[in-house]
Amino acid sequence: MAVAAALCPGALGSDTGGSIRIPASLCGISGLKPTYGRVSRAGVLPLSWSMDHAGPMARTVEDCALMLRAMAGYDPADPTTSVLPVPDYAAALTGDVRGLRVGLLRAHFTDVATSEVRVAVEKAAKTLEQAGAVVDEVGLAQIEHVPAASFAVVATEALAYHAEWMRTRAADYQPDVRERLKLGAFVSGVHYVRAQQVRQLVRREVDAALARRDVLLAPATPIPAPVLGEKTTRLGDGPSDVRSALLRLTRPFNFSGHPACSVPCGFTSTGLPIGLQFVGRPFDEATVLRAGDAYQRLTEWRARRPVLA
Repeated sequence: MAVAAALCPGALGSDTGGSIRIPASLCGISGLKPTYGRVSRAGVLPLSWSMDHAGPMARTVEDCALMLRAMAGYDPADPTTSVLPVPDYAAALTGDVRGLRVGLLRAHFTDVATSEVRVAVEKAAKTLEQAGAVVDEVGLAQIEHVPAASFAVVATEALAYHAEWMRTRAADYQPDVRERLKLGAFVSGVHYVRAQQVRQLVRREVDAALARRDVLLAPATPIPAPVLGEKTTRLGDGPSDVRSALLRLTRPFNFSGHPACSVPCGFTSTGLPIGLQFVGRPFDEATVLRAGDAYQRLTEWRARRPVLA
């Protein structure tokens, strides 16, 4: 919110299921979850060692690119970080999407997104197409298994991280947080291993989709910002808890580890921001940022700010 209110030019975020892209989408700013291993998590309060990501949040994709260049790279304090060289991300922001191959994940949001979110994302795809991008539809069948499988992974790893602190500093945890962490004790080793097997299927499917495309495109969130304290919402034709609805389109790419960026793509009739999500190949943040930046140059959304309550 500080970035959205122009109190600071950028901020660091951590993203285990969408906690960079979701607030970016709901607040009308840009946010990038890099590839797993691109940015060190040293110093970040851990939740899930295999799904935690750290990344930049800023008004524009260009600022995210500048921040990522400073953040990315190998860190001996985080053994998951990659030794791959860090490119000049800002240099990749050409503003040109001619020939860019975009896979629209239409089947994954048409039936669940609100009509205003759906229309905004379809318009964004058309804007990219008119600028020279090649847009087609693509489906990811394995995504339907992500909620259950990612729960098994996060619950197990979160309890492993926090078990000692829960014993010695239980009062420092809010009651609802303690209860969520305890759920990890009910996930068996067999279920954890099976969840990791599902993860490989999801990762391979996303890789296959990106073998013929440069980026994938979907809403960052299928709903706009809920009312503070609201617990349930409608997702398509049925009810859903708000948390699951917000995580629906971001969590798959924490599970797979692919880079993903949210950029503003419109507002609802009540003035709430709508976010557009670009997903790219592992360690190809440059293309994700290039696509997001080009879209921002083609539209006015990055210059508009939501009304502050």
